[in-house]
Amino acid sequence: MRPHGQTKLGFFPLPVSEAERLKNCLAVSSEFSALDPCVGDGVAFTHLLHSVTAHRYGIEIDADRVEQARALGIETLQANTMDVRCSPEAASLLYLNPPYDWESGENNNQRLELVFLEHTYRWLKAGGVLLFVVPQLRLAKCARLLSEHFTDLRVFRLTEPACLQYKQIVVLATRRKRHARLSDAALLDGVRYLEALNSEAVVPAPL
Repeated sequence: MRPHGQTKLGFFPLPVSEAERLKNCLAVSSEFSALDPCVGDGVAFTHLLHSVTAHRYGIEIDADRVEQARALGIETLQANTMDVRCSPEAASLLYLNPPYDWESGENNNQRLELVFLEHTYRWLKAGGVLLFVVPQLRLAKCARLLSEHFTDLRVFRLTEPACLQYKQIVVLATRRKRHARLSDAALLDGVRYLEALNSEAVVPAPL
C-alpha cells in the first residue's frame, strides 16, 4: 500500500455529497439490515441511510474510527474484514468501498477490490442491493463475479474532486438467487459489457 494509504489504513471515505446522491438510487419500503464492511468513521454510511429505517452494521480495523462509527449508531465490529465470517444472506444492503490496492505477500497478487467483493457478496440476500464503489480501471477485474451473481447492473461515475482523483464509479446491482444460473452466452455478454465500461465514459450518478 502506498505510504499515504498506510497512514490512513486504506481509509478513503466517500464524500458526503456523493452518499446523499446515491441515497436517491435506493427504493426503501420496509425496515432492513445494511452492512458496510469498510465503514471507517461511519459518516458516508450514515448519510447514505439518512432517514431510512435500517439496522446498521459495520466493520472497521482502526480503533478510533470504530468509536466514531459507533457514536453514529452503527453497530461496529473492530476487525479486519477478511478475518470476519458472517452468515450468508444476512443483509439486504451491502455498501462496499474497499481499499484500492494489491494484496500483500509473495504469492498474493489480486486487487483488493476483487478480494473484498469475493469475501462479502455472499452476505447479501437474494434480491438485496449492492453499492460497490471502485476506481473505473478496476471494474474489469470484477466483471465476471458481478455478472454471475448480480442482475440489474447500473454503473455511474462519481464527480466530486476526491472521487475524480481515483476515477471512482459506483456499481448498483441486485443479488441473484443462489441457484439461478445464466447461460454461457448471457454471462459472456455481461462480462463484456462491464469490461467495456472499464475504459468507456460513464454517466454521472443521478442527483
